[in-house]
Amino acid sequence: MGSIGQNIRELRELAGKNQEELADDIGVNRVTLSKYESDAVVPGGKIIARLADVFQVSSDIILGRGIEALSKEDRELWEIRNAARQDAERRILFMLAKNGSSKDVKQVVALIDALKRTNPDFYDGDDPA
Repeated sequence: MGSIGQNIRELRELAGKNQEELADDIGVNRVTLSKYESDAVVPGGKIIARLADVFQVSSDIILGRGIEALSKEDRELWEIRNAARQDAERRILFMLAKNGSSKDVKQVVALIDALKRTNPDFYDGDDPA
């Protein structure tokens, strides 16, 4: 079990974000985030909630269970969601996958990849709305 700061840092690194990006996402400056990650300052409840929303994990992960405590399926699902969120072509999948199971998300990713292989113009990355 890591400290709150260690958990925030590990989640940030898994998400492929730098401190500036995460600080912007949660509405603090980079120095404040650095203090959270070094355990010099403990984030309040609103910041914990924002972090949980950004990383799509429960706040108990941030508060001490640690990433390693996630089940294999939950960690895998988190990584799939995170990859979808960061990929412009799959961002819409991320929005749809927030409440989906790991199996559902994997099936949709495979379907999208298959459609893209057979029809390169299937989806150009623009928001379809």
